Formats: sequence, structure tokens, C-alpha cells
Amino acid sequence: MNAPAPCGGVRFPALHLGYTDGSMAIRTSIQPFTLWRNVGFGVLCLVFAVWGWYDYEVKIPRLEVDSANYEKAKDTRASLEKIAEEKGQLTDAQVKERDEAMAVLADIKARYGSAVPAKPAAYDRPMQLWLYVVGCGVLGVPMFAWPIVKTMQRPYRLDDEGTLHTPDGSYPQNEVVDIDMSRWCSPTGDRRSTWTAKAVLKDGRRILLDDHDHKDMHRIIGAIAHRLYPDQWTPEAKRIESASTASPSGPTA
Repeated sequence: MNAPAPCGGVRFPALHLGYTDGSMAIRTSIQPFTLWRNVGFGVLCLVFAVWGWYDYEVKIPRLEVDSANYEKAKDTRASLEKIAEEKGQLTDAQVKERDEAMAVLADIKARYGSAVPAKPAAYDRPMQLWLYVVGCGVLGVPMFAWPIVKTMQRPYRLDDEGTLHTPDGSYPQNEVVDIDMSRWCSPTGDRRSTWTAKAVLKDGRRILLDDHDHKDMHRIIGAIAHRLYPDQWTPEAKRIESASTASPSGPTA
């Protein structure tokens, strides 16, 4: 797994340079780990869906037909052989029927080998349909594909004027009054949340900034944190060890 933004502290005081030393426009993209993880699971779901469809539409129906024909041909051959033992001979029609039954048995045995085609269970086709075709294909593939599309089409951006653009709206620099860094690179608690910080708006709303799925989000987090707490955070979201150990946690409710 790719590590989140560097969490190691630095031992020198931060310079008051605003967000960055130069142009600071930052745009997120999808994290490679998130991309390839979802692609991998999506492809796996697609493979299971195709396999389930093949079993549902081809393999199981064919097995049902072959199983029924095998049992019917076996019974026909047995009954005619019994008639031949009792009467000593068969009529031309009965001989033809016996030969046809034996041909069916030979054909099925040639295709299945020594294994006798067993009749599929009643739940086999519904399971292939609902578990694999619907569960993996109809539901699973979009479930892994949609986050990729959404993350790539709806990036976050911090422009040169400090305006934070998110999928849900844009917020000028003066509206972003604080940032909650309490979970950022925390050594305890939910590990997933340690990739996140929250920008706090003037009206009290909090915007989740997630570096787990959004590549370069740590630069947006670092830029905002450095602007608001230049003695505690660098523009790369690294904690400055010489600063107070108290991490900004947003305004008190």
C-alpha cells in the first residue's frame, strides 16, 4: 500500500511563505493504489459474472439435458435387454431403439468420461444467477468502477488565490478558518482515518480531505495547515517537532 503523505516531523521552524514557495495551484487525482485495487476487484467480479452466466445459460442446461437423456437411454437399454433375455430376440423396431439408446450412452460417456452426468441441484442455476451474474456482475463491477470514475471526474483543487474547490462547492480562502488535523498521521485509532483531515468553514461546516483515495490531497492539507499554523505544519503536511505538541482540532463546539 502506498503510504499517506510523509508524517515525519522536521526540526526547523517553518518559514512564513504563505502556501508554497512558488505557484501553489494543486489538483488531486486518484491514488494509484486505489485505482489498481478497484480495477483488480472489478476485473475479478467480471470474471465471476461471465463464469456464472456461462454456467447459467450453457453448462447447467446442457447438463440437465444430458442427465435426463442418459437416464432415459440407460432405462431403455435395460428394459430391452430384459425383453431379449425373456423372449430370445427383439423386433426390428426394438433393435433400432436399443441401438439408438446405446449411441446416446456412448456419446455422453465420450463427452463426460467415466463420470456419469448427475442432475444439477435445484438451487444451482438460481445461485449462478443471483450470486455471480447479479451479485458480481450487475452490482459488483459498478461498485468498484464508480469510485474510479467519481474520483477522476470530481477532483479537489486549491488555486493560487487559496480557494478550495471540492465536488460539492468552492470556498474562498477567507471562508476556510481552521483545519482539524487531530486524525492526520495519528498513531492510534482507525488507520483509515489517519489519511484524513477536515477543513473547517466559517459557518462551522467541515469538509473531509481524504488522502487515501485522492493523490496529492496531502499537499492541499499541508497548504491549508501551513497557512493557519505555520509553526506546526509544513506545506507538505509534516509536523514541525519544535512546535507545540498540541494539534489544532478545530473550533470548540
